[in-house]
Amino acid sequence: MLLSIAPHASGQRANEAAIRSYSQQAEQAMASHNTKAAAAALEKLARLTPDVPEVYANLGTVYYAQGRYGDAAEAFQRALKLNPEIPDARLMLGICYAELGRGKEAVPLLEPAFRHPPNSDVGRTVGISLMDAYASLDRNTEALEITEQLLNRYPNAPEVLYRASHLYGNRALQTMTRLVDVAPESPWKRMAFAEALEAQKRYDLAVIQYRKVIEADPSIPGVHYRLGRALLLNAKDSEEARDQAIREFQQALASDPRNAGAQYELGEIYRQRGRSEQAIGYFSRAVDVAPRFEEARIALARTLIHLQKPQQAVAHLRAAIELDPRNEVSHFLLAEAYKSLGERAKYQNEMALYNEYHFRPFAEKSTVQNQPPQALLPPEATKQTLQPEQSSRP
Repeated sequence: MLLSIAPHASGQRANEAAIRSYSQQAEQAMASHNTKAAAAALEKLARLTPDVPEVYANLGTVYYAQGRYGDAAEAFQRALKLNPEIPDARLMLGICYAELGRGKEAVPLLEPAFRHPPNSDVGRTVGISLMDAYASLDRNTEALEITEQLLNRYPNAPEVLYRASHLYGNRALQTMTRLVDVAPESPWKRMAFAEALEAQKRYDLAVIQYRKVIEADPSIPGVHYRLGRALLLNAKDSEEARDQAIREFQQALASDPRNAGAQYELGEIYRQRGRSEQAIGYFSRAVDVAPRFEEARIALARTLIHLQKPQQAVAHLRAAIELDPRNEVSHFLLAEAYKSLGERAKYQNEMALYNEYHFRPFAEKSTVQNQPPQALLPPEATKQTLQPEQSSRP
């Protein structure tokens, strides 16, 4: 909003008509979002009223809207020199400094405003600028602290989420680069490279790197589990790969019995081989260790249904649905359990939900453009699907 300008404030009464005209032009241009016309009117007005701080504050606002951050900063500086108390000029100057990479000057202007923002929108803008300012100064701890506060205040703001992902990604890259520099031959570096290869679905290369990690230091946390996952993903239909993966998951449990992922993966291999009783033991331990492990809940429930124990399966499927109400697999299996129990109304309700989420993915869930880049995702456990059971083996 433009600050009002009194024509007589400049002491140039002969130009009152021109001042009034340019003021009206600027107000009308800003109201119609015509920043080019607003800037032209305000520049003329500034020449007629060189001692009126409101003109420069308005001009700074227009320049900022045009992305002319250097010009905007100069205008706000001039406004503050004429009136250090002019509303919002100090805050806008700090935002301009951040855009210009002048973090050292931006931080003292933005920090107080972020701690006590006048409103939510301003607080978000100031926070993003302050985060950028700290990052430009390599003050990473402060940048991450501001990012966490932004995520807490605005958990669903797209720009906050985007900028936070960049900051964390850049920090991760910097950390990885330092790891390579200080310990190029360490098993920790190989572990990081193996995980990156796995995230890129280059499972054959990931297997090689994980094995090199084990050769160097088999006590590295999680390495046996990650190797087991990579073996499964590299050869999904290979019984030999499953046998190798079993050995790795057992090694993972030997060093960490609370590794819920290893418990689950062992259970899944045995489930697919038709060894349901053995699978249930592993799934149950995975759920005990990690109650919010959705895939383990589903796998345990489907195995209970297979063993004619639908009543026990219901509780696990309801828990899985609380974790992800849109998972079609949970609804289908819960419908199956209710059908076995003779609860027709509940069966029909779950089948309706299954149909809703099963036929929606072609428009929503499975479209590539709606999925985050795979390299940003942590490695997942084997997903439960509704594909036909694989042939069992004694």
